[in-house]
Amino acid sequence: MSSFKDFRLKPYLYDALNELHFTSPTPVQKEVLPKAIKLNNLMVESATGSGKTHAFLIPIFQNLEENNPNCQAVIISPTRELSEQLYACAMQISKFSPKPISIYKAYGGLDRLNELNKIEKLKPQIVIGTIGRLHDLVINENILKIHDAKMVIIDEADMIFEQRELEEVDHLMAKFVSFPSFLIFSATMSNGLKTFLSRYFTNIETISLKEKNLTKTNIEHLMLQCKARDKEEVLLDLLKIINPYLCIIFANKKEDVDHLAMVLAQNGYKVGKLHADMESRERMQMIKRIRNLEYPIFVASDIAARGIDIDGVSHVINFDLPKDIEFYIHRTGRTARFDRTGQAYTLYSYDDDEYIKKLREKGLIVKFVKIVDNSLVQTKMEKPVKKTTSVMKQIEIDAHMKVRVPKKVKPGYKKKRMEEINKKIRQERKQHIKDIYKNRAKKQREEDFE
Repeated sequence: MSSFKDFRLKPYLYDALNELHFTSPTPVQKEVLPKAIKLNNLMVESATGSGKTHAFLIPIFQNLEENNPNCQAVIISPTRELSEQLYACAMQISKFSPKPISIYKAYGGLDRLNELNKIEKLKPQIVIGTIGRLHDLVINENILKIHDAKMVIIDEADMIFEQRELEEVDHLMAKFVSFPSFLIFSATMSNGLKTFLSRYFTNIETISLKEKNLTKTNIEHLMLQCKARDKEEVLLDLLKIINPYLCIIFANKKEDVDHLAMVLAQNGYKVGKLHADMESRERMQMIKRIRNLEYPIFVASDIAARGIDIDGVSHVINFDLPKDIEFYIHRTGRTARFDRTGQAYTLYSYDDDEYIKKLREKGLIVKFVKIVDNSLVQTKMEKPVKKTTSVMKQIEIDAHMKVRVPKKVKPGYKKKRMEEINKKIRQERKQHIKDIYKNRAKKQREEDFE
């Protein structure tokens, strides 16, 4: 289907799509919409920025009975930021409806007492929230009534179905008295997660729209090696060269997010920051200011890597590589949204060679670059210099090798073995120092003789 008109949607949905300048459905929307509108159970794997959000919002509104005041759809997301973003997208559609539609957002950081009072007065037809707050309002307080919902959407499913949240998911699913349609979405789904979800939800169809490359082909991946130079200096030099329109810099630790933001500010950049230790309202305000282009650069932890859609991100920079390769996909997916292009830079060291090797084995096409005369020059991946082991460290290694674990172990053998190892280390170090002085004295005598 080449046009949204082929789906025969409600008239006001076309008005909403026109405002967004959505003329043709994306590949994931072409696959999902006809089946989701029929309330089929679907498990959908598709790249970030491919249009997943409207692939489930359109079927929700298409099936919504505007005159029915009961809850008809529940959207579960892993973070407050994504919940707020989904709420904004849903509100954009609902404003075109000739009849009022009540939409409720449920996530931490909002005034709880006010929220409880609001729910009593408002019977939401669409509920959007995080698993923790939904569990609180539905299970603990029994004030948010979602049991009649005919559609349940789980966004970024790989984060929601983590072990620590499975019990809350179980409690929530048990509240649905009918058999709602389940739409489960994620940019990445491991085989283990697919198997688990197939058991958890019966009669579910899998739709997988993976890129041939590990990530979208309209993202250019560039690896910039940092050897002797300080990473902060390399970052500053890189920013001068690329002069980004809107850039996200990812760091692994919140302390590094704060530090990098300070360094960039000291060097004249107007920079924002985003990490989990910030208050919810502060984070929401920061995202709003970033979307308004008040900050052309912002430093973030992985809280900004999942699902958050900030229009116009031209560059992503990995100051640190994420521990999980899947998060490399999510981070770099913040740029090149929809049909745009983008660049993803990674500052790497020799210690990251194995990580990059795994990325390439998974199909990621990368370029290696270096900074020469204030410009980027393509190069080959340099082979790591073999690190030499210090003499003192080698003495420790040899001592552990020489003192073997006995074939028959007795109580306290570990302590006795370590005592013997430490004794050998002291002896060998003492002998090594004697040899140094002995060689120096010999060399001095030879020089005096000459």
